[in-house]
Amino acid sequence: MPVPSPSRPSVYHHFILLVWEECDAEGRHLVWRFSLQDSQKEMRIGFKDLDELKSFLKKWMEKPSEENSPKENVT
Repeated sequence: MPVPSPSRPSVYHHFILLVWEECDAEGRHLVWRFSLQDSQKEMRIGFKDLDELKSFLKKWMEKPSEENSPKENVT
């Protein structure tokens, strides 16, 4: 019987999700906006709507973990 290879340890990615509502001059709802901040790379990406955010996350999760991990400086 084949011996299963040891599994790779889990890799975690941390994002801060910001959500805010834009309103008109009378305070009526216009649109929800979103941004993600990658706490490891300290970069922030804005999205005009929920569909754009979902599309970004879907594409991001399709990449291998190595591409999504922060690059370490080797000296």
